[in-house]
Amino acid sequence: MKLYNIDVQKLSELLDKAKGNVYLITDDGNKLNLKSKLCQMYGIHTLLEKTKDAPITAEISVENPEDELMFINYTMQK
Repeated sequence: MKLYNIDVQKLSELLDKAKGNVYLITDDGNKLNLKSKLCQMYGIHTLLEKTKDAPITAEISVENPEDELMFINYTMQK
């Protein structure tokens, strides 16, 4: 699932609410488990560095269907 124009604070709040694993998939194909605060910091830092002059976008993979719905609702609200 692609997320566009990410609000980093809102993303962090959603990750805290997520019940299952949520993975950030990097351009290199690596998967960072964003349930880990360390991976969250690294992932968000990577996103911010990559997109200094552009909107922040990310590809994520969500295991829990309820969490997936939560992220879909987030993208639909924008």
